[in-house]
Amino acid sequence: MLFRVLACSIPLCALPLGPALAASEPPTLDARTLLMLGINLGIIAFAIGTAIACLRATDRARKTEIAAQLEAERYRLSESTLETLLAAEPQALLTVAESGEAELLVATLPPALGVPRETSGLLNFTAWLDANSAQELDNAIDALAERGEPFNLVLRTVRDRYVEVDGRTAGRTIVLKVRDLAGQRLNHADAAAKHRQLEDQVASLRALLDEASKAERSRAEAKPSLETRFRSFDRLATAFAVFDAGQRLTHFNQAYVELWQLDSEWLATHPRDGEILDRLRQARRLPEKADYREWKKGWLGCYGSNAQAEEQWHLPDGRTLHVVADSVGESGVTYLYENVTERLALESRYNALIEVQTETLDTLREGVAVFAPSGRLRLYNRAFAALWRLNPRQLDGEPHIEEIISWCRVLYDAPEEWEGIKTTVTAIVAERVAYDRQFDRLDGSVLACAVLPLPDGGTLLTYVDVSDAKHAERALIERAEALEAADRLKTAFISHVSYELRTPLTNIIGFSELLASPIAGPMNEKQHDYLNDILFSGRTLLAIIDDILDLATIDAGTLELKLSPVKVRDVIDQAVQGVEERLRQNKVELDIDVQPGIEEFVADGRRVTQMLYNLLSNAIGFSGAGGRIGLACGRENALIAFTIADQGVGIPADYQQAVFDRFESRAHGSSHRGAGLGLSIVKSLAELHGGTVSLDSAPGRGTRVKLLLPLQQEPTKAAPELDAPRYKSSLAG
Repeated sequence: MLFRVLACSIPLCALPLGPALAASEPPTLDARTLLMLGINLGIIAFAIGTAIACLRATDRARKTEIAAQLEAERYRLSESTLETLLAAEPQALLTVAESGEAELLVATLPPALGVPRETSGLLNFTAWLDANSAQELDNAIDALAERGEPFNLVLRTVRDRYVEVDGRTAGRTIVLKVRDLAGQRLNHADAAAKHRQLEDQVASLRALLDEASKAERSRAEAKPSLETRFRSFDRLATAFAVFDAGQRLTHFNQAYVELWQLDSEWLATHPRDGEILDRLRQARRLPEKADYREWKKGWLGCYGSNAQAEEQWHLPDGRTLHVVADSVGESGVTYLYENVTERLALESRYNALIEVQTETLDTLREGVAVFAPSGRLRLYNRAFAALWRLNPRQLDGEPHIEEIISWCRVLYDAPEEWEGIKTTVTAIVAERVAYDRQFDRLDGSVLACAVLPLPDGGTLLTYVDVSDAKHAERALIERAEALEAADRLKTAFISHVSYELRTPLTNIIGFSELLASPIAGPMNEKQHDYLNDILFSGRTLLAIIDDILDLATIDAGTLELKLSPVKVRDVIDQAVQGVEERLRQNKVELDIDVQPGIEEFVADGRRVTQMLYNLLSNAIGFSGAGGRIGLACGRENALIAFTIADQGVGIPADYQQAVFDRFESRAHGSSHRGAGLGLSIVKSLAELHGGTVSLDSAPGRGTRVKLLLPLQQEPTKAAPELDAPRYKSSLAG
């Protein structure tokens, strides 16, 4: 419809002149003709404004696309880091089918553990585990095979190392996983082993005393045998002492002597229990008690009680002892003294680390939950409970992952998603891999979930509320799609501008020039001024359309440079020819300085002329009457440098980076006006040539622009001769 209006708006007097016109009277220019021309120019200006808005939208969409690409690259790097972490876990993974066929899937444990790396050797438990551990593992596997009871054991190898063995069923297959112990888990295993050893020692001593009570009548005969058996306890690290019913010391080991730093000869005199306590108190080796007599009386009261008493003794030298007093009827009392100083210190440090870890997790906005290999909750933070609206009292009970899933399904009921999370948390196969995904809950929020298997067999589960970011992302996607649609409309519109707007605009300029010629008849001064304004506006609009088409072609990647040897003087002369009229009108002088020895370089001559023309037009626009502009050409290494310097108002430092953006045009106190496309085109064409453009300016001392282009490039094909400049007005911004 727009183009039909344009076509109909051309008056009959604007049609091409034929023979009949030459024979008739000269046409006269009336107000109707001028009015129609003005209307046509207004319509064209509206169309150009729409094209400018489309180009701005395209530029914003391009920036959004670049940001999305950077974010995608960050996610790819994060995924690569997680895969590297998972591949570093040492383990041995064995599957046993219902038919009895076994397959060793992974064997990456260090050789120092003594765990075999072949299937037959791994199944021969007695070959690499101590007797008790091998029996315990056999019993656990029998229970797993018969009743499906999973197990998680800490066992000891024949090389005196600890490993963790986890057993489960996967369908009709038994899966065994062997992992090394390290850190706090290893310390706890050592402590548990020492505790079991201590219990065995107590049991042995108790059995020994029972045997001695039963052989009271034949003590004389059995005494050498008892002495021999007691001497075997000298090799124990745990101190012990045996007192008879009369509270006299009958037996002790070397560890007891070293613990209390007592004289062995004096101990051989069989002193009473109370005498030993008194001597230890005088040497300040017993716990400090306010009422020592009452404490001593209570401690010695265990004789004849037929019971077992335990206490923690905190000695003045900083040591802590776990003391066990075992009374067996009327036979006396057996004391065991275990130094638990190091174990308590380890437990204290472990508890402190757990508290620090808990406090750290509670400060995070992300919901964090850590599950043990058994699938039970080990750690969590307040954000996790808040995100899923769970009661902390329930979580403090270390519930299983299945219980937590049942609570969370109120807000997000997706069985396949929860099944995947449960499998990752509870599976012990080597293929446990991390994954992350996003989902929408029933309350409208969007959560990002990440599941990461940990080296100790546990699993880290995190949730982040990304509702705001996701909603913004979706809005940006919708906006990007709208911008793409707008870009397609812009491309179609520019095509129409190229083939439709330029044709009537060319006609307007041509007929205006015809009316200004003597053949159209005389005009008064006012009509002549109107006609000059029409010519100036038409040429300006035509130049803007050409610039828009150039930018659209560059954005589409279809602009091809016609590289060929170019004479330096030719491109400078043609650029100067295009601004000669403006130089005279603004009374600005132009100085040209070409360094000797620079005659030609390889480039697209027409585009170089266009860049120089835009830079000169920009310099003229910001120069005052009587000012001077300098155009210099020189060599900088393998580059040719064109420098245009003016003495105008200058550009503030905070705006200098923006002058090369599209549609950026500011007067800065001068009379210059433009569409803000000139410098943007210079920058785009320079980069297409493999060059650069830079600016140095300051308010009050003018502007200096340097254009750098390669001297040598591979010519594409012979280029046509340089056309005359098509710009008749300054379009620089």
